[in-house]
Amino acid sequence: MGVGHKRRKIRNIIKLNIFLFIILIICVFFYYRNETGPKAAGGFSDPLMREASQMEKSSADDFLNGRGILPADSGQSKAVAGDVYGEKPAESLELALYTELPYFIEENAGRYTDFKKRYPDYSYEKIITYVNIGLDREFYENVSVVDDADSITVLVNKYKKLPDDFEPELVQVEQSMCAPTVGPQYLRREAYEAFVKMREDAKQLGLNITVCSGYRSIRTQELIWNDALKRGRTLEDVDSSIARAGHSEHHTGLAIDVITAEYDVEKTKEFEWYSQNAYKYGFIIRYPKDKEHITGYKYEPWHLRYVGPEIAKEIYEKDITFDEYYVQVIQPGKSNGTGRGNRCCF
Repeated sequence: MGVGHKRRKIRNIIKLNIFLFIILIICVFFYYRNETGPKAAGGFSDPLMREASQMEKSSADDFLNGRGILPADSGQSKAVAGDVYGEKPAESLELALYTELPYFIEENAGRYTDFKKRYPDYSYEKIITYVNIGLDREFYENVSVVDDADSITVLVNKYKKLPDDFEPELVQVEQSMCAPTVGPQYLRREAYEAFVKMREDAKQLGLNITVCSGYRSIRTQELIWNDALKRGRTLEDVDSSIARAGHSEHHTGLAIDVITAEYDVEKTKEFEWYSQNAYKYGFIIRYPKDKEHITGYKYEPWHLRYVGPEIAKEIYEKDITFDEYYVQVIQPGKSNGTGRGNRCCF
């Protein structure tokens, strides 16, 4: 059964519930009228009530004969919206209003309603987005391996990891563009060329943006994570600042730490400039402030991720995370074959 058919089915169910509600109102009115008002022999007491009765019968006949709300062969004449999601009709009706969102996923419907119960103040757009990211589950639960590891828009987070044998094609960063204390650094060519352009433009303004950390292998990441635990840090603390092996953006060759965390990054002129201009070169601040509940990581103003100028501009202007953008735009585009998905309201 196609997605379009499922959505038509849901819309029909919404109409059915509205129809049943109208019938209920009419029945209540009839009951009250018969109990408290005069009755005409063999029928209702006035023409208006007779018309209402005829409309009720006509609508019911149309519905049962397939001329009204649902197709005659749909087999859904006795269904209610709750049958679709296993929830109360009112809850299902509210969710059903959002089935036309390009990022609505039919299989996640039950998770949407469950998450809405936990966070009733969230809009359904936010509920659907967060569930599609995986935020209704614990971090590192139900992890999946990405199928687009070589794409510049690959999403790597606490729910999506790279294949264990993944190794991107890299180019070496010119040593003069690296921080003095670091060894050779490597990036994907697309990210490197964009960084060179950004660095040159910043240099014209007297700013010095350098690469402190670029590509990092999965094995190296594993050693870093294990070492942090051995130093006595709690698992929660380590996971909030260091990705587990396979889950780091540095594996992609598209991520750059441009200023070491030892500095008060936000007080540097470099940060002041690139925080407002990096998107023009295709970079975003991947782990922004006040988005920790989405990304799962503490704010990292030094961590830039290359996604391309067009996408970076959208993310910057909408003030959203790459996780949100991915599930709202890129993921639907992959499923419908457009490559980018439909534009939607964030």
